[in-house]
Amino acid sequence: MSYTCKSLEWFLAGENRFLLHIINDNAISGYAGGFISRYNGDGSSSGMLQYAMAEAFKGIIRKPWLLFNRELFRFYPLIFRNIYSRFIHKKAKEPNMIKPKPDQKLGLVIIGVAPAFQGTGIFETLMAAFEAEALNRDINTLILSVKKINERAINAYKKVGFSVHKEHPDSLEMIKTITE
Repeated sequence: MSYTCKSLEWFLAGENRFLLHIINDNAISGYAGGFISRYNGDGSSSGMLQYAMAEAFKGIIRKPWLLFNRELFRFYPLIFRNIYSRFIHKKAKEPNMIKPKPDQKLGLVIIGVAPAFQGTGIFETLMAAFEAEALNRDINTLILSVKKINERAINAYKKVGFSVHKEHPDSLEMIKTITE
């Protein structure tokens, strides 16, 4: 739980990311988090992992069996790269190395709707707020990645105007261009 909280906090700790939420009956019924990459190699997964790494280590110390969780196996390369970057190869990004990307895109990194509120329009409301945030930041291209087996999500993204941009072995990269 502390790792999850720290990971969500990452969205609030930088100008190039944000977290939206909807409250119903004094509880969060839906949330969406976005990220704007500032330079090549600046990714949301690595950024979030770096930000919450201490919490991840504490969790593994408390529950070492989590290292053998099947869902975690696919993240091992990312985890090891980030451990290497953080502790072994401490190369800081110098200001001249950070060059803005010319074709800025806003990435949908995380989205969720509480089960009790699924099918009530929360998803569409979150996506409309996400698009409004993009336009407020002068960005008109939205991008996301979704697992190929998640047909419900793929259909929901298509319903709000996303289309398949690239196909990867296990996932689809979807894109949407918006205008005011």
